[in-house]
Amino acid sequence: MGVQPETKHYRPPPCPPAEEKNFRLELTDTDELHVRQVWYRDKIVDFAIMQLVWEDGERVHVARIDCCHSMIHRHQFNQAGEDVFNHRQITAIPPDAGNRWSIVHAGYYSALGTMYEEWADNLRRWRDDR
Repeated sequence: MGVQPETKHYRPPPCPPAEEKNFRLELTDTDELHVRQVWYRDKIVDFAIMQLVWEDGERVHVARIDCCHSMIHRHQFNQAGEDVFNHRQITAIPPDAGNRWSIVHAGYYSALGTMYEEWADNLRRWRDDR
């Protein structure tokens, strides 16, 4: 048997020197987006945008767009917490190409727009348990 070559994956720079920021964006009294960004050299190089709803006194995950596994991808959760979108890919992130940080940076702003525009649909899918 031959030795399998190591598969390269996109990895953002570690913190530090990169800087992590976390904040909430309120949509309604019960709905919010929780945002995690990692900044490096004036670019967002890693992120997660999570849609949460207050349900029975708890914050519950409804949807998320993030970047890991070398791609920007979506999650849509049902009430059991299962990802019914199964990491639906939006954009691949090359492991070491010179534009990888620009891809993530632009992908963040696109993802934030999507989450703002589709939060009510995400919530409806979660409430309908699909």
